[in-house]
Amino acid sequence: MPTKYDIFAEVIEHAPCKAKDLKFKTRIYNHLKSLISDKWIKLETDNYLPVKSNETTAAFNIIKYCLKNGLDYNKFFSKNILLVIKELFSNSYDLRPNKLKGNKENVELLQYLERNQFLLVAKKKPRRGLILKHQLLQNILDLHKDKFEISTNNYLNLKEEVMLLGFNEINPFDNQVFSFLSGSAQLEGSTVTEGETKEIIMNDIYPDKPKKDVQMVKNLNEAMHYILENLEEDITEEHIKELNKLVMFSMHRNAGKYKKNYNKIQGNPDFKTAHPSKVPEMMKIYCEELEEIKNKIQCIEKTGYVHNELQHIHPFSDGNSRTTRMVLNWMLLKHKIPLLVIKMGCFDEYMSLTKLSKKRDDKKLGELFNHILIHENLIN
Repeated sequence: MPTKYDIFAEVIEHAPCKAKDLKFKTRIYNHLKSLISDKWIKLETDNYLPVKSNETTAAFNIIKYCLKNGLDYNKFFSKNILLVIKELFSNSYDLRPNKLKGNKENVELLQYLERNQFLLVAKKKPRRGLILKHQLLQNILDLHKDKFEISTNNYLNLKEEVMLLGFNEINPFDNQVFSFLSGSAQLEGSTVTEGETKEIIMNDIYPDKPKKDVQMVKNLNEAMHYILENLEEDITEEHIKELNKLVMFSMHRNAGKYKKNYNKIQGNPDFKTAHPSKVPEMMKIYCEELEEIKNKIQCIEKTGYVHNELQHIHPFSDGNSRTTRMVLNWMLLKHKIPLLVIKMGCFDEYMSLTKLSKKRDDKKLGELFNHILIHENLIN
């Protein structure tokens, strides 16, 4: 049965519209009346129209983000979601606050937030970890006209826990690979979900999504295969160029070639990239630094640097972040550390420490990566 939020989403898409214009086969008039009563929609000359307000704008932003990223927006309209968010942010590191226990809906919401990395579990018993600041959660507060302030707590030191992680050889058709591919693509604006990524790779079934979004995950898959085929080799300039060539196949004419023009990071003037004339020498030094990472502990300590240094050099015309995540995961897998899978609940936190950062902080980024690695190990 459709919820009133399903009806609202359809009215937004098809307005002005009549009830019969919407896709639902069941009667939806009660939901329409409820939305009118809530002042989310209005009826004018037999047509339904959305009402613009701070509340409906927040609701629209929730629906838009969820539809783009394959999330269930009904979870974020749950009657308990506001309580869950406020309790989690009010109880430092406690992911099962007393006020949320003993309620099935609360438990389901908590598990959903964990699966999508809005919560990063660091310890199972008792359930400890982080709830991450995210614009989607802020939209929920805005929807409820709540002024509660949210911020991520300080990261925990999980270096020893990462050292003890078990490692299984990567099968390119493992679900975690599809999670990595879809997450990396979604960070660049792709709308292809994890499930759709699996269908594309495994069954050659293409979703009704923009061609460039589909091409992006196919390219990332080719780059992942390249890493697995060359896993034990040193990560050289030529390897990094090949990774960029693969992730940008048919998407940029200069794929795999160092940039000729200076590139800026959209929306962040504080993020400075290297001048094109300096790229060859900086990349030479970068690859020499990678060669100096000889064991697991050095790798764990250097993950923030491995990521940030390449992203700040920004050696290619496009696809630098996708290439960077490939290089980082090559280094992790090489040292028997699991694949780093970044999901949408972690996107805002990750971006705030990378392309949207005001100040570079390799240590903090590495600590976030440790949280993600431990979280994915504990919940899967």
